[in-house]
Amino acid sequence: MVNPRGDGPGPPRVAVVLPGGGARGAYEAGALSVLLPKLEEHGQSVSIYCGTSVGAINGAMLASTAHLGGTGQAEALVERWRGISKGEVIGRLLSPDLLVGIGSLAGEAVGVPGMRFRGLIDPKPLRRNLDSWIDWDQLHANVATDHVRAVCAIATSLSKGQPVGFVETAGKGRVEQGAEEIHYAPVELEPVHVRASAAIPGIFPPVEVPGRGRAAGHFVDGATRLNAPIRPAIDLGAERIIVISFEPLVSGAPGRVGSRKPGFADVAANVLDGLMADQIVADVGRLVAVNSFFAEDIERSSGAARAYRRARGRRPWRKIPYALVAPRERRHLARLAERVLKERYGGLRALRDLDVALMARAMGGGPSRGELLTFLFFDEQFIAALIDAGRRDARRWISRHPHFWCSDSAHDFGLGSDPDPSDIEVAQLAEWRSMRSGSRR
Repeated sequence: MVNPRGDGPGPPRVAVVLPGGGARGAYEAGALSVLLPKLEEHGQSVSIYCGTSVGAINGAMLASTAHLGGTGQAEALVERWRGISKGEVIGRLLSPDLLVGIGSLAGEAVGVPGMRFRGLIDPKPLRRNLDSWIDWDQLHANVATDHVRAVCAIATSLSKGQPVGFVETAGKGRVEQGAEEIHYAPVELEPVHVRASAAIPGIFPPVEVPGRGRAAGHFVDGATRLNAPIRPAIDLGAERIIVISFEPLVSGAPGRVGSRKPGFADVAANVLDGLMADQIVADVGRLVAVNSFFAEDIERSSGAARAYRRARGRRPWRKIPYALVAPRERRHLARLAERVLKERYGGLRALRDLDVALMARAMGGGPSRGELLTFLFFDEQFIAALIDAGRRDARRWISRHPHFWCSDSAHDFGLGSDPDPSDIEVAQLAEWRSMRSGSRR
């Protein structure tokens, strides 16, 4: 990871990194409602916004309100989430659209000419409401006036099988390529780019972005390849990074199933863990390892690491202070979803919304159902609970780090001052694989 130098004296360049997770985006809003005003108190502000899926939506919302300052941004984001309903994001499940989706899947499976699976959920509500949720003209104005240095929405190119960062920057011209495994496409950010980032496979159809080159074609949710866009934030000039996660930032999730026969929800939840939660843990772990063992501005930095970077024509690693907000316990958000589901839709209360009852029924039971619900459960009480949870966890970070930033891995990850060879080998191996992959193209 490379931390480019700033253009001169002044506050550090701060980035916020927002992963995908459907309705869990309300947790991001809650966390940022604490972090952004606190950051403002320290005389700093976010100028780089990198997001995937719902994180890309939140990032664009924040960039469009950057002229309001941290407190104004936080208030606007929470207000937007409190006003979101399921009907504004996804169409009704109990509708002809569901039958069309199932029919398109069956038609493609049996080889009906011209038939392609279009997804199970109608994407028109999200497409329609992105125009009203985000003031796109103000977003562009904020970039032009340097309130915003860069906005990046990560999507996955189906033609290249590679994450693509749609980037709008304050600078004119080509965006400098950093990480070899990510392609950056300079654009004037539009709703189509954010929808491409949020096109969950199987739920929504792929989104076609018009134009030429790697910025054009069909795209699906960026979380399938890059759910925690830390690397893009650094490539775009970040000197400090805020990362929001939906699970504790530790490896080794315990199993869900035990001795019972697994159901659909168990399989799907494990897949989502691999695509989303595990990616964030790995990327944050890499950032922490680089800070601890390779950063140039500490005396114990490795000469071998410097030589390793120079031999490959890359700049030295540099220490990047961070703020990391995540729940204290695993599956905390899933338990919130199950609690709200029981309180509001248990028994005859299911008649309140037959769509929710159908969705919960289709997901089966067991501990994994709650995790799946957290993606599509756009219930007002669940949204409020997620916002409160994000606020609580952000306050816990601030209480442990009163100066806001941290770069000492011993505080939160148990990595001491003496390098663990296994940690170094993991970071170097990841670097080697990245460059080997790039050289093959």
